[in-house]
Amino acid sequence: MGCVPFAASAVLLALVSTAPEEKEKPSASSKGPSRVKGSPASGPTEIEKFFQLNPEEKFDLEAANSIDAPVLVEEARGDKRVLRDVLRTAEALLPRVRAETEDPLLVSAILRSKTLDWVRRSPSDSGWAETMPLRWAGIFYESRVPGGRLSRKLSTRMANLISLCVEASGTVAFLRAGVTGIFRGSAMMAKMVQFGLSAKRPRYVQQVAQAYLDDLASSRCVGKQPVPLERLSDVARRNGTAEVNITLVELFSQEGTGTLMVLDPRFHPGMDPVAIRVVPPKTQDDAATYDLVHSGVRAVRESGDSNEAPNEASPASPWERSDMTRKEWLALFKALEKRKERLGAPPRENSRDRESYIGLRDLVLADSAVRRAFLVVHWKGRPSGLAILCQLLSAGTLVPEFDTDADYLEAELEHLGQGAPEHRPKDGQWKLAHGWTVVREHAGGSARTYRASGKSAD
Repeated sequence: MGCVPFAASAVLLALVSTAPEEKEKPSASSKGPSRVKGSPASGPTEIEKFFQLNPEEKFDLEAANSIDAPVLVEEARGDKRVLRDVLRTAEALLPRVRAETEDPLLVSAILRSKTLDWVRRSPSDSGWAETMPLRWAGIFYESRVPGGRLSRKLSTRMANLISLCVEASGTVAFLRAGVTGIFRGSAMMAKMVQFGLSAKRPRYVQQVAQAYLDDLASSRCVGKQPVPLERLSDVARRNGTAEVNITLVELFSQEGTGTLMVLDPRFHPGMDPVAIRVVPPKTQDDAATYDLVHSGVRAVRESGDSNEAPNEASPASPWERSDMTRKEWLALFKALEKRKERLGAPPRENSRDRESYIGLRDLVLADSAVRRAFLVVHWKGRPSGLAILCQLLSAGTLVPEFDTDADYLEAELEHLGQGAPEHRPKDGQWKLAHGWTVVREHAGGSARTYRASGKSAD
């Protein structure tokens, strides 16, 4: 049965829910189902489960998600008072469901809670991957199984329950509600619209949250083994890595480049950190992929290479890699610029001796496009020598604002000149790779001026 459009549903709901009350108290059947005689009492009916809920102290998102709306309405159809109570309960629950499944702060808290359940419960639950996909499907967004079931999102199903109750009430109940109900329905609808427009939020909060939840539901936690987040990676392929990363940063705290903390041991004593690790794409045309990892565990694979062995995995931070190519650096810079983020600083200890650092510095010397892209997203703070060198090469001249900046620049130049036969560190002149020469032209007081000349290969 199709879902009545939201505006019409709100008005119809109001009309039915304000029908004149009977003077006598509702019978016991108004808060419970009428079982068929002789039927086995194998478990609670849909009505019994539904009336355990309210939007405040008895609100349970997972329990609300398990309600079968058509069965619930069918059970209530024989008693108009029960049907009206179902409708009123659904009316009260819907705004809370919308808030919990759309507000990023509330969504984040739910995802952390479900991740905690996954860590604690799934290792000992052999049926986790069979039962949890049904329990968690469609809470935030529709869940699809290729070639199989489709679960509509919970807020849509709750609105559809209201529509089913209105239809089951019949024309008489609809007409008895009177004009007063229209205004009540309009007020309720206005309140919901206000919530929907009240906050600026990433466009893909619900899709990303449901994909992550579906990934948790389909895999058990096995020790510290990383879990590929297949559905989350699919969302990135459909909508773009940048959009998904922006949404993840909104939901979880960012821990350096490419890592988002889901469970922080500061708030869960005795637990290892659990984080989403972003695996950068191999090419600019690909999307990033995602893994759920525990402390100290690297991603199980690079994007697009399913046959790669785990010990050859690509870490999320570019500073931990020795094979970053020009194309990969540029793709990373572009993604950071789009998200209005900065590149994470390399570890201070032996930063200049890292192969990734040396590789990026050589690209800065050789390629003007890399210099332009790097200047937009370079990290703030120490070590700062590479960023200052990039500024000098781009502008041709540089007067460092602070004397310490000049010291960092000269330390970078000294490191570049090590091992070169033409290196002359004492006279303020440095001959660098790719035809560059840097000269300290003036040294008076605390002000030092540097000039760079040379033509790099673009």
